[in-house]
Amino acid sequence: MLSHFKLQSTPEPGNSHATATHEGLQFLSFPGGERHVRLPPSVLTAPDRCWTLLADIYSADGVMDLLLLTDALRRAIVPGAQLHLVLPYVPYARQDRVALPGEPLSATVFCRLINGLGFDTVTISDPHSDVVPALLERVRVVAATGYVRQVREQALAHLPALALVAPDAGARKRVDTIGKALGLPVVHAGKRRDVATGALSGAEVEGELPDLPLLIVDDICDGGGTFIALARVLRERTQQPLYLYVTHGLFTKGLAPLQALFDGVFAAHCAQPDLAQATRLSGQNA
Repeated sequence: MLSHFKLQSTPEPGNSHATATHEGLQFLSFPGGERHVRLPPSVLTAPDRCWTLLADIYSADGVMDLLLLTDALRRAIVPGAQLHLVLPYVPYARQDRVALPGEPLSATVFCRLINGLGFDTVTISDPHSDVVPALLERVRVVAATGYVRQVREQALAHLPALALVAPDAGARKRVDTIGKALGLPVVHAGKRRDVATGALSGAEVEGELPDLPLLIVDDICDGGGTFIALARVLRERTQQPLYLYVTHGLFTKGLAPLQALFDGVFAAHCAQPDLAQATRLSGQNA
């Protein structure tokens, strides 16, 4: 999975009509493995006083690139200029508790790094839990409701009705909130996972299923095991179309295992460039 950065600036805060995009950020590796970055000449000569760094980070190298890039920017832009971070996916957000003795609280470690960079604001999308927003300073949160609304009104506009599915206990608050905002019924499901190995041992659906197409909603799809197990259970109980929406599509095992069970897979942010077109919210894949 590749990390991606985009740098924009405006002469003054709030002047979005004069936004400049600075192409040519360079990311290098020394033979020993250390990372290095270089800013393009346009940054070095810009008098702009408001800068926004958009960072799609999915690797350890990406985290280091962000740290180095921020330091380079602080040295290059005019003193007192604002610097904002847009970080849709927060690395280590899933490690928001210590499951076993001897483990780190990784979410805290990462958020301390971000706080130490001193951004004027940090904007994140649909965080895994309430822990990361509580840890980050000057944070702004983009909720999943708008993304799911886009799927409903574009990709799934052909469906006269739809129900949402919360795949596990951790997703219930998120999906209940979205269902209430969009006026859609919600089905609750659950899973069992071994905290030591991460292995899933089953999925279950609570109560009766509505006779409607189903859209499973969650924040992250990594390998997809949770959704594959749940889809198999749902397929035993309904013949209605089955869809999957995630805000952050890592898709570390590709789309094929999911596409074998789902009528459509959607991701607001896709970590795999070659899968972004297939999972876009406008619904060309449905």
